[in-house]
Amino acid sequence: MYTNKYFIPTGIQSLDAIIGGLEPGKLTFVASKPGQGKTAFLTNVVAHTAVSQHIPTAIFSIEMGRNSLYERLVAKISKVKIELLRNGYFSQEQHKRLILPTLDNLQKSPLYIDDTAAIHIDRICQQTYRLYKELSQTGTIVKVVAIDYFQLIKEAQTETNRILAKLRKLAHDLQIAIIVTIQCKRHEGNIQPALSDIRLPIIDIQKEDKIIFLYGNANNTIKLSVCTAEHKSNTLQIPFDKDSGYIG
Repeated sequence: MYTNKYFIPTGIQSLDAIIGGLEPGKLTFVASKPGQGKTAFLTNVVAHTAVSQHIPTAIFSIEMGRNSLYERLVAKISKVKIELLRNGYFSQEQHKRLILPTLDNLQKSPLYIDDTAAIHIDRICQQTYRLYKELSQTGTIVKVVAIDYFQLIKEAQTETNRILAKLRKLAHDLQIAIIVTIQCKRHEGNIQPALSDIRLPIIDIQKEDKIIFLYGNANNTIKLSVCTAEHKSNTLQIPFDKDSGYIG
């Protein structure tokens, strides 16, 4: 189990050194233009919390189906290239030594997946409250909720801040950490995104929110810039294996 009494580590040590980890009761956004590693980042966090640390974690995978998400998790944890997993071209040694143990760990992990397309915010809240109640009867509780991604929540374009209000209430009421990926507008080159680039009419960022901007994923690295309403950190450059989706 994790030892931090308050924050929940993401598993990316250089990032945790800055933000402490995911904060119960608060929202963390992971924002970038398409194709810059948002889902890979979220997969890394979920693999760390649910599989490595056995922290009950729910993921609402709106864009990606359950099987595709499992492929990404297996690739990330085993470090076997995702193309090999999809095509079945891995060796018997990889299958025995890397893939089978990973599948076993995933099956035993407290990871709960909802891959409903165009999900409504009310269902996200209902499913989380239900899971929280069910787990509490066994002596544990859900600690992390991941959502991939915000703009695919039903009515996100017209009800942005109502959805944010519901997520903040959910995080506060259950004292869980909620991490949400969010799309930014496309830019040419590896320009660091800003709040104004987020593809929503208005987004009410509060001072307690954290935003992790991803950009410049090239040469097997990814750049992170951590922001709040009042502070911007120095940029981190972190190893990123695109073939397996492993970050860190």
